[in-house]
Amino acid sequence: MEKVDDIYPKQMNDNEASDYLQYALEKRLGFPQEDKYDRDKSGDRSNLILQLGSNHPERLRSCIEQTIHRYQNEVREINLNCGCPSIESGGSSNYGASLMKQTELSAQLVEAVRKGSKALSTSSSDVGISVKCRIAVFDHVDDMVPLDDSHYNYLKQYITCIHNAGANHVILHARPAILSGLTPVKNRIVPDLNYEFVERIKAEFNGKMDVTLNGGITSLSKLKSLQEDSTSVTSHMAGRWCLRRPMDLVGVETLLMDQNVSLGHQGLSIEARSENAVQDYTGFAIEMASLPSSRQRYTIAELCLPLFLVVEQLRDDYDFDEDVCEEKPLLSYVEIESLFDIIRDGVVQLEELAGNGKKKKQKDNAMDDDINFKRLSSSFKALVGTKVANKWKRNRAEL
Repeated sequence: MEKVDDIYPKQMNDNEASDYLQYALEKRLGFPQEDKYDRDKSGDRSNLILQLGSNHPERLRSCIEQTIHRYQNEVREINLNCGCPSIESGGSSNYGASLMKQTELSAQLVEAVRKGSKALSTSSSDVGISVKCRIAVFDHVDDMVPLDDSHYNYLKQYITCIHNAGANHVILHARPAILSGLTPVKNRIVPDLNYEFVERIKAEFNGKMDVTLNGGITSLSKLKSLQEDSTSVTSHMAGRWCLRRPMDLVGVETLLMDQNVSLGHQGLSIEARSENAVQDYTGFAIEMASLPSSRQRYTIAELCLPLFLVVEQLRDDYDFDEDVCEEKPLLSYVEIESLFDIIRDGVVQLEELAGNGKKKKQKDNAMDDDINFKRLSSSFKALVGTKVANKWKRNRAEL
């Protein structure tokens, strides 16, 4: 989620705020595809979805209007976050999940998204409008009670209001949100999942809007199980699973291809697509880090974080113990070792770039001949600092 106040600062004048927004969008979405060459180089960019958090309709409308103007025909959907209970992520008393207690304001925000997305009448396709929320909201953990029909009726009323305001898609995290008394991590664990509410909402709004089920999807086997059990919902969404285990997205892609969803790479095996993905991103990180400092839009930490997350997953899978883990890794030991080599070589190049072209001392290259994930993981400390690397590790443990 991007908080509007972060990417479109209200303390700046209009021109300064617009320039800042352009920079922020280019950093997150890349440069707009302004000609056929850009499209051919970057592939299909028509599936971009931008999730925003705001409680100010006019500022939200202006932000979206400028976004659509800049990325016409590339943004498929604008998503309004009305489900995050985390203070640092924009929840609590400001916005996020607290908006579920403010039905009228939520509807005004959806209407602002609709107006902003119509900024370009020449756009060849309509921009979808979605809302992500919880199935209920409680002020404090002590207020939490088992959900009943009164909570469902409130949820139905809330979704009716946002639908009438222009939303054509709702993403339901199948847990209540607790605005205070629980940490963000426990907000994803303590409140019980209730998939029945999601199924009932889908039945109520069938043919009127899409309903996506979110929450509790932590593995490919869980996703497959939910697809078999919750057959009426439009789709399923997982967030933190893909951050903790990013290479599992190749398995998701395979699952979608098995379901005849049109995707690229149909002729490639899982291992080939995994290798291509790692090679492509490692090459991108090196290319971005090689730019002159005046043209760099990403810090070395921002470029290294995805590689770190991949390394940690490969490390877990390489140490796979079937007595402890239920789900077998997608890749074999040989395939994991191949990805290790690609990332290790990429990290060495990033270290040289970060050191202004100075090569590492020979004694530091002991990891070159061994599959040592612990050493490779620790090598990120030299790139981003021990404090940042340790924070990454703690954050991943909480996913």
